[in-house]
Amino acid sequence: MSEIYEPKTKLKIIKDEPDNRFLELAQISKADFIITGNTDDFTMEVYNGTKIVTPKEYWEEYR
Repeated sequence: MSEIYEPKTKLKIIKDEPDNRFLELAQISKADFIITGNTDDFTMEVYNGTKIVTPKEYWEEYR
């Protein structure tokens, strides 16, 4: 099963512009997590209710 989301808001929070698309999608889909190893750009722990964690953090704390 899948769902298609098309964000209507363009964010400019992260310096690496394309990474903002992940925040936009997390916001519109009400995602529980963004799982990323990109700790240079995703410096916040939570964005709009979405937890931002590394793969290791997810595996150890949330699986």
